[in-house]
Amino acid sequence: MAETIHPVNRIETLYQKGYFLNLEPMGGVLVAVKQIIVQNPNIEVNILFAYLSDSQYALAEKLQWLDKYIPEVEPERRVLVPFGSDKGAMVGGLQPGDYLLDDYTKNLVTWNPDRGIKLLNGINHTRGTWQGNRIRYDKPPSILARDITRIVELGETVRDDKPKNQHRERSGAR
Repeated sequence: MAETIHPVNRIETLYQKGYFLNLEPMGGVLVAVKQIIVQNPNIEVNILFAYLSDSQYALAEKLQWLDKYIPEVEPERRVLVPFGSDKGAMVGGLQPGDYLLDDYTKNLVTWNPDRGIKLLNGINHTRGTWQGNRIRYDKPPSILARDITRIVELGETVRDDKPKNQHRERSGAR
């Protein structure tokens, strides 16, 4: 899912109690996913969320974060995978029509480049290496939902340019 990552100066910060639980969601992306769930019941939304397996807090905090911000996705539709794992392999293999919306190119490549949608979040895509579908996080939620739906349902192509602002701003869900 799309949470706002706070820049960290030390890796240890990621292991502190409360780090993941207190991340603010990227409001527009979260609202867009909720719109897709409500307006397109034929699109099955699952969440694949990576967590630091050697952290005593990360897994529990990410589950609590999901409960707080997107309870519309039932626990059985949430797949939490250890950081660095192949997300496609973790779901038991891809089915026709499975797409992955992710901000990390490696996840998209190992998933299936033809079924990946890169979320341009303001700090990634600096080299422009992802050539597949890509959407900017800073669009209005209705436009994000429309673009994701066009890709998934109609097989259309969306190739946004990176946001002009190359750092993330905190935004709350609306």
